[in-house]
Amino acid sequence: MLTRKIIVKYILFFLLLNYSLASNCQPSYTSYEPVSSSMIRACLDASTVKNIHPRLFFSNADIARVKLLNQKGDLLIRIGYKQYLKEANDLLKQPLLNYFLDEANLRVPSMHKFASQLPSLVMMYQLTGDTVYARRIINQFTKMSEFPDWGANRHFLDSGIGGFDFAFAYDALYSFLNKEEKKMMKDAVSKYVLLPGKQQLQKKIWWSTANHNWNGICNGGLIMAALAMYEDDPQEMSEIIALAINALPKYIQSFEPDGQSEEGLMYWGYGLMYTTIAIESMQRVLGTAFGLDQMLGFKKTGWFPTYVSGPVTSLNIGDDPLKNGIIKSFFWFAKNYNDTALATKQYEVCKVSNTMNWMDMIYYDPNMVKSSSLTRTLSLENYIHGIDIMTLRDSWDKNAVFVSMHGGNNFANHGHLDAGSFDIQALGQVWAYGNLGSDNYTYPGYFSKTSLPTYTGIDSPQTAPGRWHFYRLRAEGKNCLVFNPSASPDQNERGTANLQSQLVGVNESSYTLDLANCYSRDVISYSRKIQLNKRTSIITVEDNFVSKSKATVWWSMHTKAKIELVSEGKSALLKLNGKQMVVTIKSPSNASFQILGASYLPGETFPFTKNSINQGFKKLVINLEGKTTEKIEVIFTPQYFYKI
Repeated sequence: MLTRKIIVKYILFFLLLNYSLASNCQPSYTSYEPVSSSMIRACLDASTVKNIHPRLFFSNADIARVKLLNQKGDLLIRIGYKQYLKEANDLLKQPLLNYFLDEANLRVPSMHKFASQLPSLVMMYQLTGDTVYARRIINQFTKMSEFPDWGANRHFLDSGIGGFDFAFAYDALYSFLNKEEKKMMKDAVSKYVLLPGKQQLQKKIWWSTANHNWNGICNGGLIMAALAMYEDDPQEMSEIIALAINALPKYIQSFEPDGQSEEGLMYWGYGLMYTTIAIESMQRVLGTAFGLDQMLGFKKTGWFPTYVSGPVTSLNIGDDPLKNGIIKSFFWFAKNYNDTALATKQYEVCKVSNTMNWMDMIYYDPNMVKSSSLTRTLSLENYIHGIDIMTLRDSWDKNAVFVSMHGGNNFANHGHLDAGSFDIQALGQVWAYGNLGSDNYTYPGYFSKTSLPTYTGIDSPQTAPGRWHFYRLRAEGKNCLVFNPSASPDQNERGTANLQSQLVGVNESSYTLDLANCYSRDVISYSRKIQLNKRTSIITVEDNFVSKSKATVWWSMHTKAKIELVSEGKSALLKLNGKQMVVTIKSPSNASFQILGASYLPGETFPFTKNSINQGFKKLVINLEGKTTEKIEVIFTPQYFYKI
């Protein structure tokens, strides 16, 4: 029996907690007060879902609601149901995943693969009641329990994902699992995830203090796994949960101030996929997320994909892969913040992409979706702080004219040497790709420090593979200027590009980046401006630099369009899917275009580096020799009535 003193203590605690979470009028939640294991135990003791499953991400009532929407023929739910039914049935025909390490002898790919298989199997078990899907999950988990490790002491990201694998499967299959199967699963996650995770958190291992996706995934996995089985050992689980929750703010605060992720959209989604459902599980089981979801940048981040997407496709930054469409957000953000505009935007993207993931099926609310246009006014000019992406467009129509530029830190996690790179989309086509995506992570040197030659050291031949030797990661593999090309990094790997000025006008808008710090070896000053005339749809990219000495300078633009040089190379006609873009050199007057392959500039050699082929790309370039002061101005004019 609880004593009156303890009951009063709990009541006061929850009154204070609820007050702090309800005080949304406060200007910021960037400060965070750590929680203790005793606070977690108090929440667990008062939990309304003790001994109830499923409880982490959805309840039986949630599943009943999804079933009803499916029966009524809701468009998005039907998309998800058909998608997962096919995936789950295909999986039943495939062999179970075995233990092996990737080419770098680092990762356990099966842990990641199983996380991608689970949603279809879980959802089909929940929505159809067919135990064949549950049995497949149990068989795979039995095999995983016999793995020599889940990567905890080598690559804890695999273990963090394993924590999610356990939590999702154990919670969703709880009523089907027998006593021995539950023990097998709990023993495996305790051995391979919870125990090593607790030890590493106590030692403050690097991933626990990181401000990127590893933090959200690893800590999220630990929280979810511990919440799934807290009744087995409330004291131990509460200690793990408290440690993991207290490590999360470093990641969540990284979305300040505009909801941005400096890692780009893929890792934005990767980290938040686990973080959002960890927060959801905290809210459902503990009754609170301790204000983590109320930090202002985090509250904005559901809109991040919208603001880094053009009319044709989303942008890729750093190790982001190339994209061929608009990246989705999460319905969870719309639900959690009651944002009907975001729900409407997400609905449209899901409908166009004809895809719906399991989280969106659970957190999607048709009542939040408005059939009319977005209730939120979207600006034609957007500057995202932190990642320093600037975008200009003449409308939010699918055929809009759009130009963007990326600045920020070259030393961002998964970052490339891409300061100043620009993208252009217009007429429903992508004309300029500012980033060709990542290369193969297992290629020698991909994540290795570039030893020689260094950015500021004496120029010398390559002696070993390093990160800044890969073409796609170098400035020459972007739509950037390159000064005095050699085997050295072609931008300062510790450089930062900051907004210098902006102009927002009725007819014309522009952004200008100060790039001098990213080219500190070669220039005294350097700025790049992107400009859009919204009346004529003409885009201008203008570079102004003063170099430290006479320099060889290359201007580059990567495209998949067919290129035809005209007017003695002063202009280029880009032709793509029946549309045309005219590119003209306005300055310098004696410059001309050349066409090169999407590979290293002439004379460069990297004998130790393995690169993937940039299939389908060409590079439109300008080469200037002996320059100290110059303005390079290039004009892009979409031709709306061009026919092949």
